[in-house]
Amino acid sequence: MKKPPAVNDNICFCPLSGILDIIAKKWALLIVAILGNEGEKGFNELKRDLGSISPKPLSDTLKNLERIGLVSKKVMETSPPTVKYSLTSDGRELREHLIPMLVWVSERGGQDMPGCPIRARKTSGKTKVRKTKEK
Repeated sequence: MKKPPAVNDNICFCPLSGILDIIAKKWALLIVAILGNEGEKGFNELKRDLGSISPKPLSDTLKNLERIGLVSKKVMETSPPTVKYSLTSDGRELREHLIPMLVWVSERGGQDMPGCPIRARKTSGKTKVRKTKEK
């Protein structure tokens, strides 16, 4: 991977436009967070964890995340065939960059949404992200 430019260098933000179109969608970052926390998940497991998502937006979001290389899809040789999704190395790297941003927003008054499936908790100077248990 290429070393990022120094802070005082000119940085072009144009490359963001393509990836932002995908990760800025309602479910994309939650999917990245859940797969990052729990590893491999099936379609129905993701649907259950996300709660109110319907199959079409979940399928579309997974396809887009797979297309840009953040999620990988593995078809299991079972009967009927099952599919497992997991983060690629780029997906795991993105997740690690998101955690400080979430902490930053939280420290500035960002509000939890009811039923938030992901929580970050600081433990001994490190931030650990975990899935919230349903009540």
